[in-house]
Amino acid sequence: MVFKWAYTPSIVEEYKSETQRVVKSFLRHHLSFPNCISALNAALVKLIARLDPARYQEELPVLRTLMLANNETVMKEMEQRVTEALKV
Repeated sequence: MVFKWAYTPSIVEEYKSETQRVVKSFLRHHLSFPNCISALNAALVKLIARLDPARYQEELPVLRTLMLANNETVMKEMEQRVTEALKV
């Protein structure tokens, strides 16, 4: 059985779109923090499963940038939520 990698240049864009949707849902309070992190991890697992191992080095800087940006957004939102909760 020959296994073909399902890599296309658009899978990173799909990951970006999916994670943007997840983060927006979190910011709108439609997702809890644990569910947001879980959804982001699931999107990453789905992406990694489709990446061609020969292209990891090429894709990793883009993925790292996206992951760090998502993490920063989520953490800033959590900081604001905690600050607001402490004011009450």
